[in-house]
Amino acid sequence: MSETGAISVPKKVVAVIFEGGSPAHPVVRDLAAVRAAVVLDTITKLSSVAGVESIVLSTNYPALAAEARTLGAVIHRPEGVFHYGRELQKIVRDTGAEAVISLGGAAAPYLTVAEYNVMADKLQQEQGIVITNNPQSADLTAFAPADAIFRIMPPAEDNGLATLLRDQAGLVRELLPHSLGVHFDLDTPTDALLMSLLPGNGPFVTAALQAQNWDTKRLMAALSRLAETHVEMGLIGRVSPQTMAHINSRTFVRLRVFSEERGMKALGRIERGQVRSLVGYFLETTGPEKFFSYLSQTCDVCFIDTRVFFAHSKLKLSEADRFLSDLGRYDEINHPYLREFTQAAAECDIPVILGGHSLVCGGMWAVVELLERLYPQA
Repeated sequence: MSETGAISVPKKVVAVIFEGGSPAHPVVRDLAAVRAAVVLDTITKLSSVAGVESIVLSTNYPALAAEARTLGAVIHRPEGVFHYGRELQKIVRDTGAEAVISLGGAAAPYLTVAEYNVMADKLQQEQGIVITNNPQSADLTAFAPADAIFRIMPPAEDNGLATLLRDQAGLVRELLPHSLGVHFDLDTPTDALLMSLLPGNGPFVTAALQAQNWDTKRLMAALSRLAETHVEMGLIGRVSPQTMAHINSRTFVRLRVFSEERGMKALGRIERGQVRSLVGYFLETTGPEKFFSYLSQTCDVCFIDTRVFFAHSKLKLSEADRFLSDLGRYDEINHPYLREFTQAAAECDIPVILGGHSLVCGGMWAVVELLERLYPQA
C-alpha cells in the first residue's frame, strides 16, 4: 500500500530472451547447442522468480522453441532480417509489459534466482530505472517503464541498449553488484571450456557440455601455472578495471595488462572502421611468431581478447574460423593469416588462451573461482 493509502498494483514484468542464428559449420553448431541449453536453464530459473509474470523467447530455432514452450515460455518468431531493438519494441507492445528484463540467450548462465529476484523487486519498486551488467557492452538490461523502449532509437544489437535508455530516454542507470553470475557470458568456445570446469551448471547445460567433450588441456595448463608462486599473468584486450581489481583482491598473481577498445562494439567503432590497437600495430610489425616469442618473455600465462586485433586489422573472418582459433585448431582454419596466428599462439612457450571480450571479463571471474576450487592452498 502506498503512503496515500492506495493499493499498489504489481507491474507486469516480462523477461525476454533472444537466441537465434543460422549455424552451418560444425563448431558453430556445437556452440549453438550449448547456448540453447543455457536458454533452457535460464527459463527454468526465471520461472522461479516471483516478480516475473511471463517469459518470452525470441528465436528462429524450432527445436529450442518446442522445448522452451514445454517449460512455460511464450515463443516469438522474428520475421525478416533480425533487428534487436524493433523486435523488443514489438514484444513490449504485444505483451503489454510494464517492465522488462532483456537478455541474450547465452548471457549470465550463472546468475542465480536470488539475483533475478533482486532485479525484479527493483523493477517493481522503482520507476525510471535501467539495470545492467556492463556499462560498456551490456548482455543483460532490465528497465522500467517498458515504454521507454519507444523513446529511443532502437539499436540493431543489445549491447548499447542500457546506454541508449539512459542517454535518450532519461532513465537512471544502475549496475548490478559484481558476481560470477553478473559478469560471465557464453560467447565463444573458450567460455564453454571454462563452463565445463565450473560447478553450478544447470541440467541442460551439463548435458550439452558433456556432449561436446572439447579439449581443456591448454586451459588446465594455464590454471596450473597460475597456481604457482610469483606468476606473471598477461591480459590483453577489453579488460575492465573491475576485472583487474577482482584478480588482485583474490589471487597472488602479478598482472601485466594492456586494455584497449572497451565498448568498441556498443559504440559502433567496429562498423565505422575506427578500431585502433597499439598491441595490434606491434603484432603487425613483428608477425605472429615473433609476437608470441616476445610475449613468452614478459609473462607466464596470457589471456587474449583476439577480437580487438581482428577489428584493428579489419580482417574478414567467418564465425567458424574465429571459434576454431579460440580452440587452437589451427589446421582447420581457412583464413591464412588467422591460421598462422593461431598456430603461433598454440606453439608458444607459455599457455596462451584465446577468446573474445567475455574471456577477459567474466572469464576472469571464472578463472579466479577455479583457482580457489582446484588449488585452495595456492
